[in-house]
Amino acid sequence: MALTITQIISVTGVSTINGEQVAYFSAQIPKGSGSSTFNRNITNQELYDANRKEVRTDESEFQSKVYEVEDGLLQ
Repeated sequence: MALTITQIISVTGVSTINGEQVAYFSAQIPKGSGSSTFNRNITNQELYDANRKEVRTDESEFQSKVYEVEDGLLQ
């Protein structure tokens, strides 16, 4: 029997429109080797439908931050 322990960095973000949460983003980045996971959860479909461009911009900014953290771990 062997125990394997992996440390994971969690990154979360929330996209809001006029103070209302529209989407929730999360990523889990393992230290060392392995691939990251990214999740998006639309929490207010009506606001998302009316503000897709803004929410997608937030999602893109979040993904850029995740890449930044990943790259920092590889240095």
